Amino acid sequence: MLTEADIYALLDAHGVEHHVLHHGPVLTVEAAHEAGICATGETYGAIPCKNLFLRDDKSRHFWLVTAPDDARIDLRMLQDRLASRRLSFANVDALGRMLGIGRGSVTPFAVLNDESRTVMMVFDESLHHQMICAHPLDNTATVFVATDDVAALVREHGNPCAFLDVQAERSER
Repeated sequence: MLTEADIYALLDAHGVEHHVLHHGPVLTVEAAHEAGICATGETYGAIPCKNLFLRDDKSRHFWLVTAPDDARIDLRMLQDRLASRRLSFANVDALGRMLGIGRGSVTPFAVLNDESRTVMMVFDESLHHQMICAHPLDNTATVFVATDDVAALVREHGNPCAFLDVQAERSER
């Protein structure tokens, strides 16, 4: 399994521009806002994000969905857009087993730990060509990085990756 240091090394090896902010542990989007992480991200034009690790009702298919932190996501609507069976949140066991992380550290970088290469990475289409805020596999740091660069790393790793409208309603920005 990759570590935080491995993520930085991977970004550097691929010439991916990124900025890192170290901070105390944050488990939620709200905590990231309270800690000023999202405000720091604004310096780099980075959009604060939330990440959902989802599975179908048979636990045969898994998705890691990244969307703006203020996005409203309806799982029934999303299952139709993904052409999936009923969706629900994957449990903490699947999170650790498949992505090598725990609760509060869900990040698009975790897909790079998926040895089976079966987890599909889905970015909300509004994040295409944008900078995002993402944990580097540890919730005590945030990386500000271009979504397209992360998507390229995921695809190079061999996982499916797509940009898709995952929001039930668009919020005003």
